[in-house]
Amino acid sequence: MGGVGEPGGGPAQLGATLPTFRWEQIRPHNLPGDKWLVIERRVYDISRWAQRHPGGSRLIGHHGAEDATDAFHAFHQDLNFVRKFLQPLLIGELAPEEPSQDGPQNAQLIEDFRALRQAVEDMKLFEAKPTFFAFLLGHILAMEMLAWLVIYLLGPGWVPSTLAALILAVSQAQSWCLQHDLGHTSIFRKSRWNHVAQQFVMGQLKGFSAHWWNFRHFQHHAKPNIFHKDPDVTVAPVFLLGESSVEYGKKKRRYLPYNHQHLYFFLIGPPLLTLVNFEVENLAYMLVCMQWMDLLWAASFYARFLFSYIPFYGVPGALFLFVAVRVLESHWFVWITQMNHIPKEIGHEKHRDWASSQLAATCNVEPSVFLDWFSGHLNFQIEHHLFPTMPRHNYRRVAPLVKALCAKHGLSYEVKPFLTALVDIIGSLKKSGNMWLEAYLHQ
Repeated sequence: MGGVGEPGGGPAQLGATLPTFRWEQIRPHNLPGDKWLVIERRVYDISRWAQRHPGGSRLIGHHGAEDATDAFHAFHQDLNFVRKFLQPLLIGELAPEEPSQDGPQNAQLIEDFRALRQAVEDMKLFEAKPTFFAFLLGHILAMEMLAWLVIYLLGPGWVPSTLAALILAVSQAQSWCLQHDLGHTSIFRKSRWNHVAQQFVMGQLKGFSAHWWNFRHFQHHAKPNIFHKDPDVTVAPVFLLGESSVEYGKKKRRYLPYNHQHLYFFLIGPPLLTLVNFEVENLAYMLVCMQWMDLLWAASFYARFLFSYIPFYGVPGALFLFVAVRVLESHWFVWITQMNHIPKEIGHEKHRDWASSQLAATCNVEPSVFLDWFSGHLNFQIEHHLFPTMPRHNYRRVAPLVKALCAKHGLSYEVKPFLTALVDIIGSLKKSGNMWLEAYLHQ
């Protein structure tokens, strides 16, 4: 074994003895343009390569100076293929006396979680059922056709239009779920097929960019509920969540009446997220990042929608129908995706191990046949976050194993009734608002 390595030594030569590093040497390399990370006790310098990372430089950069072994396994299907890209970035390995993780992490929990993952792989729970996902796509297309037939057969009156809008909103919600499956490469064995199918579902069926969604969503999975790393909770100054409430209060920041945010949430949260925030953010991403193929796919959605409904409503009426569908869809998106996260711990980076960080930020909602379908199995957020590439039809099978792991290590495995989970969103916003007010008034 070679001596302790010196920073900046460059990539290790194939067959050469690897330099060894201590964690104290690795920790400083978590700066823009200077990123190291550890995978399976090997040290990689990703500083220059991060911009070419398929998941984006932010995603991989969030693990700077950390042990990213479990994240590496969680996000990638074909590990041997990905390791080929890592080899030129290899600069050394952890010194033999160094622990595999930096900081006060539970080594036994990490070992047990990795054993669980291996058991899940042996049970073939990462293998998808083609008929399950074919049915999902089929019923989305059927709803799109049904909505059009309602207007075609019954006319553009208020009752048929309301019914068509509801059907389209459900279709849009289920399209979110299906593209989410594809984005996590949990349907096809080859990543390329998942990406192509996701572009179709996200683009033609929804009018959004698959690359934009993956860019923001993978960060959420890497560091859930962590400020400045998870886009889903970086919502200040509109809403204050978790630790940001006290910070804003102490700094006497009052851009909005945050002690009433649980009330104005109903006005600007569920109604406008998809219609306003996502539409603007999505378009800006496609233009700035020059995702022209995604832009074409999105344009095909709008062309199809307008050509389908302008003959019945004219341009103003078709646009009004589109807005109505987006608003209804937005309600579904906010309540369903946030019932498992907003009431949980939200704050700054704690540098936890993979299992602990995911469990701290997620909870489950009691399953049922209807809720499993309606939520796209996002009521199993714990299992989904621990194993993001697992096909969702296998969450029920892995759930007892995850629950046993949590019981062994004294970790919370929280399961709520559906209505309780929804109410807890409002309760969490109210609690954060009161924390802000208390800090704001304190002298």
